[in-house]
Amino acid sequence: MALSPDQISDLRRSGLTDDTITRMHCEGVRPKEIPIKSATSAYAIPYFRLDGTLNCFSRLKFVPEVVDAQGRKMKYWQPPDSSPHLYLAPLLGWQNVARHSTTELVITEGEKKAAAACQHGLTTAGIGGVWCWRSTLDNGDTLTLPMLDEFQWPNRSVLICPDSDAWHEGKEMQILAGFFALAKDLQQRRASVQFVMLPDIHGAKAGLDDWLLVPGHDVEQSWPKLERLTLDDPRFSTLAAWWQKWKEKQATHEAIKQNGADELVVTEVAGHYTVRSPKHSVSITFERLTDARDSVYAEVAIVIGATEILSGCKLGLQSDSGQGKLAGSLKAVAVSVPWKILLQRACSLVLKHHRQGEPIITLIPSASATVPFLLNPIIYQGHQTLIYAPGGSCKSYLALFFALVACHGGCHAGVAGLKVSVLYLDWELNAETLGGRLKALQAGHPEFSRHTPFYRRCELPLHQEAHTIAAFVAEHHVKLVIVDSAAMACGAELSSPEAAITLQRALRKINCASLVLAHTSKSVVEGQERTAFGTVFFRELARNVWELSKADEEHPVTLALSHTKHNFSSKHPPLGFRLTFSPEQVRVDAEDLANVPALQKKLATPSRIRNLLEDGRLRTAKGISDDLDIPLSTVKSALSRGKGHKWQQVGEDYHDPQWTVLRSK
Repeated sequence: MALSPDQISDLRRSGLTDDTITRMHCEGVRPKEIPIKSATSAYAIPYFRLDGTLNCFSRLKFVPEVVDAQGRKMKYWQPPDSSPHLYLAPLLGWQNVARHSTTELVITEGEKKAAAACQHGLTTAGIGGVWCWRSTLDNGDTLTLPMLDEFQWPNRSVLICPDSDAWHEGKEMQILAGFFALAKDLQQRRASVQFVMLPDIHGAKAGLDDWLLVPGHDVEQSWPKLERLTLDDPRFSTLAAWWQKWKEKQATHEAIKQNGADELVVTEVAGHYTVRSPKHSVSITFERLTDARDSVYAEVAIVIGATEILSGCKLGLQSDSGQGKLAGSLKAVAVSVPWKILLQRACSLVLKHHRQGEPIITLIPSASATVPFLLNPIIYQGHQTLIYAPGGSCKSYLALFFALVACHGGCHAGVAGLKVSVLYLDWELNAETLGGRLKALQAGHPEFSRHTPFYRRCELPLHQEAHTIAAFVAEHHVKLVIVDSAAMACGAELSSPEAAITLQRALRKINCASLVLAHTSKSVVEGQERTAFGTVFFRELARNVWELSKADEEHPVTLALSHTKHNFSSKHPPLGFRLTFSPEQVRVDAEDLANVPALQKKLATPSRIRNLLEDGRLRTAKGISDDLDIPLSTVKSALSRGKGHKWQQVGEDYHDPQWTVLRSK
């Protein structure tokens, strides 16, 4: 409802411009919707989040003011028992203000005053009343302005600016006490707090907005000249003594309350939080925590005893109304449980743990300077390995073989594995198909017959199921996760860096070693290195990267695994594998790539030269270059490095010598 002329005039009396009034989103309230019967006109002043969006809380301003049943004048109204809120006029970038403690912050009483000050260039937040920065919950707990936790306070200059009548004799407890307690709270957060003393104007009370309207009063010159008092000023001695007694009273009340309080126990496994109330035999589980719209949401499940009474309920951890609504529903199930209090405390605990993240530690030397292998030399413990190849290259067969090697432990086909639990995440096949391959591999390798990996058929992108998978990995002590394949696991455009980054974050959340299978195009421009399809970050975020190549012959299938990226060691020579298929079994053995012409090019240049010279024929560098189709400069460099210990020159023509291999004596 549009503002009436009287309501607009009321806002303008604080010096607010039409543009500021528009940006404040104030709205008139229909008379029948005004909660105070004696009020005839009111407008709503909405509150905002740090990002400038509305936060669903507002206060009403009566025009004119009304008198309640007790004869007290009322200018403003807000719902009873509502949580405290900080008014942030939508004229500034409050996220930057909150983030940077070098920005001086003014705090005053009232939304219009705060908006007027912001309009004049003072970074000013407002509170609805001198005590409207804290409230008491149903259980007696004190809730301090949650928004204060969003600001960086250490070394921030804070100026508290009450109305001028706060400094009138006898007003200390009526006006200044609430502000002084707030000042001490901010001081405990390591802010530097001072009070600004506004003078009366023409012998009458003045607020910050009134002071700014006086001709000649400006932010640059007049504002700094106003008297400022530190909290240890002698004029605050009475308030300081009161505050000490008030804090002692609060501490005593808290100690009495905690003596018989229900101690909540919070545990976390792979991002899943469980809060238990032993007193009420209640367990509240928070899963799939997500940050959205400047808040944190979770899927909540609640169990009483051994009975689940709620699951899959989305709840905002900072939503007082959402928690209250859920508590009201739960009362129908168990009326004796103080659901509102329990949910508030549980949400607060989970939010605190969620935002803490990984602790900051003192880095100490490890037992070893090298990163240990889980599957030597392919997969490191706790890190990601990427294997990429065109479709039809037997990636899944080889990955399943590696899974069996890790499940069994020991050395097989040239790779050595620790004995660990493995989880195979499959987006491309299904349990029946992969189970058939498992049967064939176990038939070809009887030693694997009692060792199988865990398996999960996947549909959603990995990051959407990372919490569930991480919980399984932690519970079953899984040390290796195989992702087949990256394209489906990302669930996003593969050319976007965000696809690889999102996948990496999900793998970090799962928190164990991983083998990610990726596709690549079958067609590659001659001379170019084949890479995983999509953004370069798939390669860069993995710690170990291998290219899988397949020879053209199908019986048996010969594969070459070439090391293309290595973070923790030197480059490993290519690995060869021979897959022998028969109707009932598949066997994987090591293969010498020197015996596979189609894959010899995957060998390092020195290995290829030595294999060529093994036939006993003398060759010049040019002849070696022609036979192996390797650039002459590369051949000459390799010959020079291996001269005298791998091969030697023959003859006296030093301009174009011939070469032969050195054989061990």
